[in-house]
Formats: sequence, C-alpha cells, structure tokens
Amino acid sequence: MSETISEALKKYLSDVDGIIGIYVSDKDGARIAGASIDEVPEQAFLNYVVASFIGSIQQANKIGLGDLSYMVTRYQDMTICQFNYVGNQATPPVYLTVVGTSVCDLGLITSLEPALRPMLIRLASKASSRFQAEAAMLRNSSGPYYRV
Repeated sequence: MSETISEALKKYLSDVDGIIGIYVSDKDGARIAGASIDEVPEQAFLNYVVASFIGSIQQANKIGLGDLSYMVTRYQDMTICQFNYVGNQATPPVYLTVVGTSVCDLGLITSLEPALRPMLIRLASKASSRFQAEAAMLRNSSGPYYRV
C-alpha cells in the first residue's frame, strides 16, 4: 500500500530531533502538503511566511547576491528553514518549509532537502498541472465572463 505525501513527511518529524512541522508550498504560497505535531506555533503555517521567503529570493537576485537555495530564520520560540526547489523550466518552483524548535539541529534540517528532492519533483509537476488547469480559464473578450 502506498503512503500519502503527508504520511511520508510525518516520518521526518520523528527522525530528526527538534522538527515540529514540515510543509511544501507552491509559487503562490499555498500549502500543497504538510505534517506537524500538536505543539507547532500557528504563525509558522501562515501564508505570509512563504510569501516573505519568495520576496527575499527575488530581492537577493535583484541586488546581485545570486540565487538563494535556502534561508534560515530564527525566532524566540522556533526556527524556520525554507528551501527553494526549482526542478526545471517546465515546472514552477516549490518551497519546502521546515519548522523546528528554538534549539533544533540546523545541520540535520539542511541535510533533509536532498532526501526530500524526489518528493519535491512530484509535487512540482502536480503544481504545474494545477496552474495549467487554472490558465485554461481565460477571460472572454466579449465581457467579464470566463470560458473553460
């Protein structure tokens, strides 16, 4: 029996000490899949967390710092590590967000991304097909109606 993506992500919660939540978002910051334990701070799962990371990626590139592959943000009660995954030009980027306690092991968290890459590839292709389906709903030239 195959496991769901959320079940696969939940395994990483118990494998790495200090991880209390992990989720994958699309280019709009909408969560595609995720898993967490009960003690995760609610703020870590809000859309603005991913949106601010996307903005940071764009600004770092504009000012000549190059492409960001990941960013770590430390707060008083949690640590958020975000990864930018761009598979190829045909699929939009997906963002992996790992939420840890304030004393989590950052080395272990940053080493998770290569292990999760095959899952990120599948999620990026699913996000791409969803965006293509949304693009099929084009504005009609004869008024404010949409055609499918």
